[in-house]
Amino acid sequence: MSSQYSRDTWRLLTRIPQISIANLHKLSHRQSLVLSATKYVFLVLLLVNCRSLPFAWHIRVFLPLLRLRLQYYILRLRIMFKSKKVRAKILTDWGETLCPIGANPFELVAVQHGWTTVDDADYNGHLSNSSYAKALDAARLKLAVKAFPAFARSGGWIALGSTHFHFIREIPFLARYEIRLSIGAWDHKWMFIIARYVSFPKKHSDATYKRHVDGLGQRPETNDYGTPSETPTTSNDFPRILLSTPAEDLTTPATPGDVNEADSDLQAEEAAEAIKTLAAAQSQMTEPDGAVLHCVAISYICFKHGRITVPPNVILPCEGFSKPPSAASDVPFSPTNPPAHWKNAQALRVDPSGSMSAFAKFLKGGWRDVPEGERWWEDALDGPIEEQRKANLQVLDNVRKGMEGASSVR
Repeated sequence: MSSQYSRDTWRLLTRIPQISIANLHKLSHRQSLVLSATKYVFLVLLLVNCRSLPFAWHIRVFLPLLRLRLQYYILRLRIMFKSKKVRAKILTDWGETLCPIGANPFELVAVQHGWTTVDDADYNGHLSNSSYAKALDAARLKLAVKAFPAFARSGGWIALGSTHFHFIREIPFLARYEIRLSIGAWDHKWMFIIARYVSFPKKHSDATYKRHVDGLGQRPETNDYGTPSETPTTSNDFPRILLSTPAEDLTTPATPGDVNEADSDLQAEEAAEAIKTLAAAQSQMTEPDGAVLHCVAISYICFKHGRITVPPNVILPCEGFSKPPSAASDVPFSPTNPPAHWKNAQALRVDPSGSMSAFAKFLKGGWRDVPEGERWWEDALDGPIEEQRKANLQVLDNVRKGMEGASSVR
């Protein structure tokens, strides 16, 4: 029985077609090609979406901070053999030089560069609406560390209340653009940050560029936001500022008026007409340097030490911001020619009269204990700065109140 079973098995095996070594080699070669092609496709997909990989956003946002932190450690290595007192003075001086000493708060601009990649584009081939906010995170932090380094060193942080976008025209696929952030206005609690998304059209792109200039090739000098100014840009950053959203206890109660249905319809029509007029005016808008404006975003931030809110008009003079010299012929303020109040700011946090802990105590509420006639920070930003602040605040605060009022609409 066993031998019969073995013979039957042998006959079945002999009927199986033989596979040559050459056929096995061809099959293995095809599998290798498929695997190689799959591998390269996978690598290409990773490459085109590298900006959306895990932690890519964090690296892009905090890269300026990491770069400055590296500079800080390199400086410490260079002075490691000096005395403790000398090291402390060098590090303090390095931190103080990061402050925007003598700068006009409305003329300080932080520029963040970007471009419309595959993962940032929508199905229409434009920068998607969500990508505007994602790119703004890095730009907003860049402005924060550039404008408020001393506040960061004292342990303060910045709370983001809200951001509102006004889209004017699309940013095409693979196009490079800039986000230009500047301080718009402030009140006793909020600071309004204006972000302008711009791009530079190609010189020979008649279909794009000529739509944004008038028939004589001259760019308009003014717009609905006021006269644009020539704004210097610098690259002073400092680490350790935090941005968080949502912020705690930042809500402002809305107070919509009691109106009837007819009044509501009239207000809606007026608002729609105002938005239509604004959009039409902005569609012809270019920047002073010829850049094309794509979007305007307004962010509301406030300054915190723990849960204590620090007024912006206290922080700005402490950072070195100042009104321009009283006479046009005077030398502009700068680190080599600081404004008069700068010595008071340094006295709060620099040896021998001050320290960083004393500066933090001042920001947390110590400024309230200063007598009215001795509040040097109030004089640092009066005159033309105060006039521009009030004019800008009237425009920007209306946007905030309008959005808060919209929350009551059902």
